[in-house]
Amino acid sequence: MGAARKRRPDSRGPRPSGWKCSTCGGLITRVEDGWVEWLACEEDGVPYTKGVRLVHRAAVAGTQSCQYDARREFQRERGIAEGLPLERFVGADGLMLLLSLISSRDMPAHEIIELAKRVQIPGYELARKELQIATKSGSLTPAIGKGFYLQSEIRTVLLWVARAA
Repeated sequence: MGAARKRRPDSRGPRPSGWKCSTCGGLITRVEDGWVEWLACEEDGVPYTKGVRLVHRAAVAGTQSCQYDARREFQRERGIAEGLPLERFVGADGLMLLLSLISSRDMPAHEIIELAKRVQIPGYELARKELQIATKSGSLTPAIGKGFYLQSEIRTVLLWVARAA
């Protein structure tokens, strides 16, 4: 066999990593620093869940408290703040957990589907706002359907954002 080929950098575009905090908008660069939370509420005796969001974990140094204020949420709507570490939602086991939450119908499916896209689809998290803008303006017509993007579409939008910066 010939000499080993030197790998060339991937020319398909930037490969950002991390997640945007739903509260402060700051970047969560390590899975250990993320927290997924929601509010468990009840109306007329019927339990429901709302407000699924990905935020900085409370113990992350140098960040404000991005998690729900449990006392305020309880006083406001009798909501109980619940959550799990972001680690539980990534990878194959995380995908299975997300699918089980959708299947159980205990949580709002549209919020869990969006969370699944954010934590499971490479590049989606950092391109999602721009994807929405491009779709609304008519600059992008998603091949799969509104709100669901192929990797090629995500890469195109990330390249567009990188050039604009």
